[in-house]
Amino acid sequence: MTQRLLLVLTEFPPSFGGMQTHAVELSQWLFARGYYVEVVTYRIEEGPMELQELPFVVHRVMSRVAYQANLRKLAQLARAMKAELIYSSTVYYGELGALTGLPVFCRSAGNDVLRPWIAWPFVIGSRVLDLPWVERQLYRKWKQWAWPAGLENMMLQRRSGVMRGSARSMERIFANSEFTRSLLGGVAVEQARVLLLPGGVDTHFFASGNVARAELGMAEGEFYLVTACRLVEKKGLDTLLEAIALLRNRQVYVRLLIAGEGAQRIRLESLIVSLGLSEVVKLLGYVGHRALRDYMRASDAFVLSSIEVVHPKSGLRDVETMGRVLCEASASGLPVVATASGGIPSVVEDGVNGLLVQPGCAMDLASKIETLWGDRELGRELGRKGKARAEKCFDWTVIFAEHERAIKAISQASQAG
Repeated sequence: MTQRLLLVLTEFPPSFGGMQTHAVELSQWLFARGYYVEVVTYRIEEGPMELQELPFVVHRVMSRVAYQANLRKLAQLARAMKAELIYSSTVYYGELGALTGLPVFCRSAGNDVLRPWIAWPFVIGSRVLDLPWVERQLYRKWKQWAWPAGLENMMLQRRSGVMRGSARSMERIFANSEFTRSLLGGVAVEQARVLLLPGGVDTHFFASGNVARAELGMAEGEFYLVTACRLVEKKGLDTLLEAIALLRNRQVYVRLLIAGEGAQRIRLESLIVSLGLSEVVKLLGYVGHRALRDYMRASDAFVLSSIEVVHPKSGLRDVETMGRVLCEASASGLPVVATASGGIPSVVEDGVNGLLVQPGCAMDLASKIETLWGDRELGRELGRKGKARAEKCFDWTVIFAEHERAIKAISQASQAG
């Protein structure tokens, strides 16, 4: 009998990013394996918008504000489709188990534990806030409002309480790193129900394709570093630029390509000029999936200089909980230089598929980059090992096989119960 799965995938195309990639790849794989799936995700904020054609139903009905309204809708959809199992891309919907009598399991990327983004966790007012025209008026302003300290603390405590209760209700949780697994342990999730599962990458795609450097505007004979990230504080780009400046002073001539957009772009442009790096650092802006693959294949090393950031008022932490782009770099055969921050060590093993550095330390980062610049054979060896590790540990086939094992185990336990 075909298993019927309700997939609660809050981040889903047309928006893009690591979570969206994971969501659409998982849902398509399950459908291709013969499962009957229906996806539930957020409403589209603005339209019209070009949507990817998919062979299963996608309900774009969830509110970004009204959590309790989402629970009601999800329970109704699960009953209507006669779901046998519910999967969530965050730890937030464990309560559906009590509402529907169905087993619920999920994947946690860590940030759902660190910074619960449940805007309005209360039952009261949730029906009004769920109205599309009300949500449109509120959502963009929500994060900009300066809440009174007492109200902010009350909201944070409530959000954290909902997150903890939901996570503890999950039958099984896939943690994307040891760091995330430790966060789940910190909110009293039974560790026997938490499985480590980093990665998620199409290794064949990132290993294929060779575009000439000239086609990408890259110079032959130069040593290129590439990074891909949002231009935000957590990515530690200040430290990376300082490291490039230190290398130039040592007459270590490397070039840096930065793929991505974000709030810090203008400030980074000014920093590049002030450090005298205009000729060697290029901000590429948004780069699509295929183009990023091409830049990786044409470069000599990948670098990620992430740091941990703590919000000055709320105390909430923002940290790299895994770094899917590191899996992609390894799949491309690139050696990686990355900070030992958050969950990065679950992807980059020092001396195996890359070199780890102290977060926020430009001197250490420059030293490790110089090591690869001076020892090209070391870089090639790290790249070879990284590619092999990506195929063995990070490929979608590996990730989804673990999901299917979990589905079967949870289903068997449910039937036995």
